[in-house]
Amino acid sequence: MNTAGQLGSTDIDVFALAVRDNESRRLIGEAITAYRGGALRSAIVSAWIAVAYDVIAKARELANQGEAAPQAFVEELDDAIEADDKRKLQTIESELITKADSDLQLLAPHELDALVRLQRDRHLCAHPAFVVEDELYQPTPELVRAHIVHALQYLLVHAPLQGKSAIARFDADLLSPSFPATPEEISTFLRTRYLDRAKAVLVVNLIKAIISAPFGVESAKYAGKIRTLALTLREIANAKTQIYDSIVPGYVAQKFDSVTDDVILRICPFLANDPRIWDWLKESEHTRIRRLLETGDVETLKSCCAFDAIATDPVSGVLLDRFDKFPDAVQISIILEHPSKELVSKGVEIYSQAATFRHAEHLGQSVIIPLAEFFDSRDVEAVLTAASENEQIWLANGTSAILGQLFDQTTSLLSESRPHWEEFVRGQIEQMDGDASEYYSYPSIQRRLERSGDSS
Repeated sequence: MNTAGQLGSTDIDVFALAVRDNESRRLIGEAITAYRGGALRSAIVSAWIAVAYDVIAKARELANQGEAAPQAFVEELDDAIEADDKRKLQTIESELITKADSDLQLLAPHELDALVRLQRDRHLCAHPAFVVEDELYQPTPELVRAHIVHALQYLLVHAPLQGKSAIARFDADLLSPSFPATPEEISTFLRTRYLDRAKAVLVVNLIKAIISAPFGVESAKYAGKIRTLALTLREIANAKTQIYDSIVPGYVAQKFDSVTDDVILRICPFLANDPRIWDWLKESEHTRIRRLLETGDVETLKSCCAFDAIATDPVSGVLLDRFDKFPDAVQISIILEHPSKELVSKGVEIYSQAATFRHAEHLGQSVIIPLAEFFDSRDVEAVLTAASENEQIWLANGTSAILGQLFDQTTSLLSESRPHWEEFVRGQIEQMDGDASEYYSYPSIQRRLERSGDSS
């Protein structure tokens, strides 16, 4: 009975289909065929051949992308091939896995260990004359299967994106107009382009590059991408939580010692996406950040997206205090650019004080609509009360459309807010008569209420 043939091999088949290089796929296929046929020594030798070929193919790919260490490795290999220097070629093969780790950065420590074991077992299978007859190497089917899976999982299915070329590629993606904007789109983009087949070393390098970008010598080119960087880091944290949690605390503690005052406030969007970062900063950096938030002018605070962190406890009080002291026009611009739950009551208060029809329409679009996603039913009630009590709001031509948008954005609250909408419409009908009553009774709101009542 063929013991090897009885073993489950679903993972082998799935990984084999994902091998990037056609020749690597063919070579590992020979190993799989030998394994399933019970030729276990041949399977190990074939698996090693696939690994050796794939390391060299990846080295050539990285060399073509301008990586210095792979270029040196490929030049050394090609020189040995051209000179038919068999001793040199044997040395290169014997050092291949350690080079893949140290020079090509293709392997994590546990992956290095697994492929070194494969190389050692390949020597035992390929050179049986070098062992005592009674000790002739007899690999088990389970061991062979593990070697094949490790070769696939740790090397063959991955793109060689572990060096500087990967970071340069990410940097170009980030700065391009096509880089996604929403968290969902960023997550999909990162997973499919970088993370799904990423080795740990690539994830670590990406994390460090993202944290460093807004604060280093090239910080100017990331001035308009701070929020995007913070969102991207959050999505990497979600996808690769273990790596993120093991790397970021120590890196943040070390990194910000050397960050200058003119850029350190760019940490605020990162705090908004992961408040733990504040705890990972040193106390001296806490003092610096608070002081700069207290003294920075509004343009500096806005350019650093400082108000993104208004919900982060350690700096929330400072930012709310600064907000209260700014004139209305500045407060409106902050709400428009940095809407948050913490600014909802302040936004509704500003709206309630609209002084003209056009002012009411402007405030509705620049304050109420941006804040609507953070409303609860009491906030809806407060807006409708402000509209019904200030004729500059409810008589403004644009208010009907604004409140229609508000209704559509807060339908999840309708079970609690319906009485407030109905009371608002009823109050407007009672206040108006004649030809104006039809328009100012907000027929669009009435239709929305009727449709929502039918659907419920």
